Amino acid sequence: AETSVTELTALAPYMEKLDVALAEKNIVTDYLAMAEEKSGVPKRNIVLGAGVLTVIWLAIGVGSSLLCSVICFIYPAYKSFKAVESTRGDDDTQWLTYWIVYSTFNIMEYFTDLLLFWIPMYNLLKCCFLLWCMWPVENNGSTIVYMKLLRPFLLKNESKIDAKLNKVTGQVNKYVADAQREASTFANSDAGQLLAGTAAVAAQNASKQIDDAMTEPKDKEI
Repeated sequence: AETSVTELTALAPYMEKLDVALAEKNIVTDYLAMAEEKSGVPKRNIVLGAGVLTVIWLAIGVGSSLLCSVICFIYPAYKSFKAVESTRGDDDTQWLTYWIVYSTFNIMEYFTDLLLFWIPMYNLLKCCFLLWCMWPVENNGSTIVYMKLLRPFLLKNESKIDAKLNKVTGQVNKYVADAQREASTFANSDAGQLLAGTAAVAAQNASKQIDDAMTEPKDKEI
């Protein structure tokens, strides 16, 4: 009994924050209010029940990988939009940090997929990690991972990374310039002019056939 009371006491601040969030006026709380009115179940219980079902689905459900990707992408993407549109600067840093961690995690996941596949309830663990990274507190997961791991590595290798990126960018720009030059040369050649003229005639004929079909009477007299 004492353990249950202690657990409830520990959860009380989070329940208060949840109630405050549910008291706000937005499209989500509007739908929750409609569900509460029709079912008679309090909004808090609906949210908690949905959370439990989500955890179970992530643990054993079909399509749990897709669900995890949606949860960990849609909300941060929307909050990033809000950060871009706001005049504050700290929220921009917060969500840029999250996307750095998220991108790094996805790259590592791609190369270790065969090993991660065998971890029980991996998608649930992944979703919990990314939720920790996006949690709206000052020192959330993304801040800790970035400051402790990614930032030191990137600062140490920044010059090398910049050199590689500049080299690759220069090569890509060269290939694009060569392709544009070849396309311009072909367009000005006899074969290019002939091809352009043929395409123009074909487009004109197709347009005429469509116009004739649209203006043709639906019912013909026999």
